Amino acid sequence: MSDENTSATDESASITTNTAEAGSNVGIQAEEVHNSNVYITSIGDSPERKYQVGVNYLKDGVPMRARELIGEAIARGYDNAESRFHWSLAMLSKRSYRELSADERERLKQLPEHLKRFQRDEWVHALEVLCELLEHLDTPGRDPSPTLKELQNLPLHQREMITRHCALVLTGGIKDSIWADVWKAADQKQHANNRSGRVWAYFEPDPVPPRTRHPEPNSVTIGDWIRVGVATTLFIWSLGLIGWLLLQKLELAPVVAYCGMLMCGAVATRGGFEWWYKRCRLLKKDYEHASLPRLRKAPEGGFASKVDHDFQHYINKYAPNGEDRSSWMAETSGTFSTLRDEVVELYREDRISFNRVRWLIRFLVRDVRRRWEQDLLFDYRRQYHTSLSTKIRCLSSIAAGVLMSCVVIAAAVQENSLLAILGALISMAGGRISIRGWWYIASERRRVFEEIQEYMRKKEDREAEYKRWRNKLRNIRPTETEMESWLECDRVLLINEALCHYRLAWRDITAYTIVQTPVKGCKRARVRGGPWRYSQYELRLFLITSGGVRELVRKLDVERGTFHGHERGHFRFDAVSSLRVLKSGYNYTLELTLSNGPTRTIEITEPEGSVGKTGWNEPELAKISLDSTGFGHALHVLEGIAAEGRVWIQQTAKT
Repeated sequence: MSDENTSATDESASITTNTAEAGSNVGIQAEEVHNSNVYITSIGDSPERKYQVGVNYLKDGVPMRARELIGEAIARGYDNAESRFHWSLAMLSKRSYRELSADERERLKQLPEHLKRFQRDEWVHALEVLCELLEHLDTPGRDPSPTLKELQNLPLHQREMITRHCALVLTGGIKDSIWADVWKAADQKQHANNRSGRVWAYFEPDPVPPRTRHPEPNSVTIGDWIRVGVATTLFIWSLGLIGWLLLQKLELAPVVAYCGMLMCGAVATRGGFEWWYKRCRLLKKDYEHASLPRLRKAPEGGFASKVDHDFQHYINKYAPNGEDRSSWMAETSGTFSTLRDEVVELYREDRISFNRVRWLIRFLVRDVRRRWEQDLLFDYRRQYHTSLSTKIRCLSSIAAGVLMSCVVIAAAVQENSLLAILGALISMAGGRISIRGWWYIASERRRVFEEIQEYMRKKEDREAEYKRWRNKLRNIRPTETEMESWLECDRVLLINEALCHYRLAWRDITAYTIVQTPVKGCKRARVRGGPWRYSQYELRLFLITSGGVRELVRKLDVERGTFHGHERGHFRFDAVSSLRVLKSGYNYTLELTLSNGPTRTIEITEPEGSVGKTGWNEPELAKISLDSTGFGHALHVLEGIAAEGRVWIQQTAKT
């Protein structure tokens, strides 16, 4: 994994190390909403578009929305074997046969009648196999071997869809016959397509476009131009007056001294400007790179505080090892302080999510590290260093000019002392004001030009990094289908672990359910219109058999596809005293009370919606997120056990 990938995961780990505990509220470390049109529909969409979005929902584990959209597409005329096949799977997905209403069962029984209207193709065949499997639910004693053989002969994608979405319907002997293939396929696909190297990108935010601090505008005003113009006019007039006095006698020495004075003045002015400008720029740059104590600490938890935290994290992460580390810290502290202030200034006022700026902080630290290693961090000192020859030329010109000025003034005073003294005074005052004014005007033009060049360089570098990082995320970020497929593999392997541990076969399983909740402190993300997905889950599996309930609890690291922790339990049906379901808004708390043990509290806390961001309101988003976890089936099973106990199990076994 690259430095960027590592930094993303390491950074998140550095922020929180919380783990979920029984009865704890589920906190969220970070959340992202990615732009996508896989779930977006509008009123004017065609039936084909409605159907396609419904299929997307089905593949990605949200059968509730799939039933609605595919059913609407069929009602509007998009009625064929393929749409009926996916509608049937959406009807059965994440639900047991007992959970279907009488109307839904009747509509499924009518599927064979619809088959007569369709032209023979692979979807008709797949739908026929599905209908035969459903018939076995009404006639449990019927030999399933011919149907299972037909199921095995279906194309792989159709067979996998049936076994996946009908997992809660196909139980007993039928499920026993195909289970080995199901868990072997899950074992092969759990880490397929570079899961550990890509899932982190799903929870990584879309980077905010780069910004660069604009150069300060030219500060020269009209008043500055007027003042310099008047002073320059008086300066030239005074020099002309002194020259006119010298021409009255027309002596060679004063005239030569006058010409030399003008030449030395020009050389000294140019050299002095270069010296003064570079010195001012050097002082300003040194100030930007100086480590100054911060007068006020940023409020904890705010945008500026998070920027401080991330800068400190990456400064330590990219710091060189060994003896160079102390030098790195000392020499770059001022530079990082300036960059930190720039990031805060550019992004804080727009209420941009801090996580979207992290890529820029990481890039800035790496860039400083690169320049420090190449001895370019203080390259401005070479750029604004005034050479010794410039200083000598300037000082010698000033000295020679002063001597020649004395010769010129002395000669002018002999001709007309009053005019000579007046001209000398005006030339000194006007010259001082005009030279400093022209220096200021020229320095502002040069400063703006140089800062624009530096601004363009920084902007190009940041835009290049932004495009690289954005394209990398787009190229490796998993699709919704991949995320759901990996999670489904995790659930299958968890079930297989429980079956192996308790030495059970599927024929022994009357029903099962998995309560899937996010771990405290994990990250969450979703695409527009899709369910929330989390970086860590707590999976609580209940296997219901004729003898009681087996329970297995594991924590799942979604990014790495690994399980952690281990908690097992086993209780009889008559040991369940009660099950309370507490609902607050769209948050659920399950309290399972056993007669021989403490109350088990399971928090199912769904995040708030994103009204205004994606157009999805909170109720709809909560329903989609809960549906993706299979919460409805879990609630159905647990409430049935708590209310009816063994009677409910016997009735379930018959259906």
